[in-house]
Amino acid sequence: MAAAAKQIARGDYSVQIPTGNQNEEIEEMAVAFNNMTVALQNSERVRQEFVANVSHELKTPMTTIAGYLDGMLDGTIPEEKHDYYMNLVSTEVRRLSRLVRNMLDVSRLRDQGIPQDQLADFDICEAAGQALLSFEQRINRKRLNVDVDMPELGVNVRALPDAVTQVLYNLMDNAVKFVNEGGTLSVSVRPRGNSAVVTVGNTGPTIPAEELPLIFDRFHKTDKSRSTDRDGAGLGLYIVKTIVLAHGEDIYVTSRDGKTEFTFTMPLSK
Repeated sequence: MAAAAKQIARGDYSVQIPTGNQNEEIEEMAVAFNNMTVALQNSERVRQEFVANVSHELKTPMTTIAGYLDGMLDGTIPEEKHDYYMNLVSTEVRRLSRLVRNMLDVSRLRDQGIPQDQLADFDICEAAGQALLSFEQRINRKRLNVDVDMPELGVNVRALPDAVTQVLYNLMDNAVKFVNEGGTLSVSVRPRGNSAVVTVGNTGPTIPAEELPLIFDRFHKTDKSRSTDRDGAGLGLYIVKTIVLAHGEDIYVTSRDGKTEFTFTMPLSK
């Protein structure tokens, strides 16, 4: 036990000590010790996951903020539009502060689901439009066509607004990253039964069939030759699936004939 405790002190939480001792007190101590090391492993895993998730999720809004500010400083964005873009920056900064707090809850969402008292009714079409606006500069740089298909009157869902916004950001970030130059980015929202069905798609190289079942796995990254953008740790889609499943809904991906589409559902407001 002393040797095992020294290993734990060095950060090796995988150590286990033999059980099956004749002495009842020693056996109980050994079992308790092994349970402690398992708990320490789980705590370390959660800590590492949180750090990796935060690092990934902060990247997109920080890039957006830097792009708007650089555009105003170098004159790319004319002075008469500064107020408009400063409002966007302000929105992104507030979202950053919420994002840091929300990332603390990702593992809890996965294990316990969404607390009912935190649900709110909101227009998911408006949320999708705001998310799409934050990719304006990247869309322009790649000269993309944007195909938006959403009802004029909107579609109200009951969910966690910030979490759903995070899902939309991650899917659009993924689509803009892999879309071909001059290709098409598509966003559609439609009600179906008791759910809102949201699809984010892009033209460009398809995802190999053998990778589709792995696409939502944590740290999984598809063939990097599909994109010159190699940033990220393969966490975006993992987080997306965690949030969607926590709402009791589903998400899936199709990729064929030069088009990839991610589709998820959210419960409609009653």
